[in-house]
Amino acid sequence: MAAQSLLDTELRYLAEDETSVTTSVRSVDKDRLSHALPVRTPRSYAGQRHYSGLFWSATTRGHVPYESRLELDRLWLADFDPEIVWIAAQPMWLRGRDGNTLRRHAPDFLLLGAGGGVTVVDVKPAPFAARPQVAAVFTWTSGICAARGWRYEVWSGGDPIHLANIRALATARRVPLFTGPGSATEPVDARLEARYRAWTGEVAVDMKVPLSSQALGRCKSEEASP
Repeated sequence: MAAQSLLDTELRYLAEDETSVTTSVRSVDKDRLSHALPVRTPRSYAGQRHYSGLFWSATTRGHVPYESRLELDRLWLADFDPEIVWIAAQPMWLRGRDGNTLRRHAPDFLLLGAGGGVTVVDVKPAPFAARPQVAAVFTWTSGICAARGWRYEVWSGGDPIHLANIRALATARRVPLFTGPGSATEPVDARLEARYRAWTGEVAVDMKVPLSSQALGRCKSEEASP
């Protein structure tokens, strides 16, 4: 399908003031879209197969909903990425023609980059993403994003060691909320401070191998060395 036709795809989102906005991919304000509220709410019921919940993001300083453990893993990666400045979950409905088929799809996440770039993310286990009907929706969505100049990603999982390291460092994400001028808290524990510096990228750690307190301690010592 021609890029011009894809740009005319209907896009509907819920603005921060809860106003429903219907526009086109061509005309949508990406900054307003990146701060959109979820267009659908994760379901929660007894015996459900998926693990849904709310993720506290250091990037947005608020909660981001997710619908599965796989989505939660992708949120950890986004929150740790210094190039990501905002995260929106279920940010929009896309509706339009794909040949003779009328499609409607709500991607899982929209990530806004520091340089203003947009990444639209769908999260799906590889066996499900490979199913013809699912793959067709993702191919259509990819074409729409490419037409607008957005990056599109189908994410099916990451390195478990890398993810475990992110979760370990994340124990220090909230340090800035409890420190600083006027804070009545005790001085931050050295180990927690080392994790926070690694989380922010102030010190480098090898995320491909399991982290240890010794490794973080070495990072802190090396930083303090003349």
